[in-house]
Amino acid sequence: MGYQRFPPPGDLRDVIDHVWLVDSPPLRSLRQDILIPNGRPGVAIALATPGTRHDPITGTEWPNAASVFGVMTRPQVIGQLGTSSYAGVELKPWGLSTLGLPALVDDVLALADWVEPTGLVRELRAEPFGPERAAVLATFLQPLVVRAPSSVLMAAVEVVDEARGRVAVDEVVRRCGTSYSTLYRLFRQGVGIGPKQYAEIVRYYHFVGGLLGGPSDAAATLSALHGYYDQAHAARDFKRYTGVSASSFRAVQNGIAALMHGRSVQDGGPPAG
Repeated sequence: MGYQRFPPPGDLRDVIDHVWLVDSPPLRSLRQDILIPNGRPGVAIALATPGTRHDPITGTEWPNAASVFGVMTRPQVIGQLGTSSYAGVELKPWGLSTLGLPALVDDVLALADWVEPTGLVRELRAEPFGPERAAVLATFLQPLVVRAPSSVLMAAVEVVDEARGRVAVDEVVRRCGTSYSTLYRLFRQGVGIGPKQYAEIVRYYHFVGGLLGGPSDAAATLSALHGYYDQAHAARDFKRYTGVSASSFRAVQNGIAALMHGRSVQDGGPPAG
């Protein structure tokens, strides 16, 4: 699987975390990967055979054709057959709000219900896999930004992210010079979830990242390093956020989760613009 990601142009750095591209040879049988919550919404556009997104908790399934998705609080399963080629963006946690969209927590919006994607898909297909294709998507999103993010929310997210989720909300409040009620309101309005839940998702995301490719007896060490007070707590959260046990997750050598955590990733240059 070919995977590249690119930093956004300067005027989109408060909205987009990175632009990403995926290409893989045709798949003769169904491939399924667990998509782990990471506290980021995004956009994904299929340039070849669309796959599916499946919520194992509710049983809801969406076509993974051209869609906007919100912050996830539980796993989704990506299914793919045929030729896999996608272009997408991972937004900042508040990214949908800056684009004038609802939070879409654990939900997906067809891109066509927001903007007309036909011309965009044609332009993306016309460019080769690489920075030119990424630049097309970044350029498309630039005029759609309708508001700036809250500086307090940005600072709070930075505190949580730097601590990898291992920080109490009281400490975030203190370091941002705000009140709990203001912080909670800004998170709910800008991200769609509260600050405590956001920190839990970030902490867990890094916990899973530590498991990828690690030794089979790493669970106890990782639970301590990532703020879990015991392995049972870590195991419960693992099932909550992935839908499977740790042993099952490790057995499938989850490809998409590995890419999200920077395993075997080719980092490209910044998109033009």
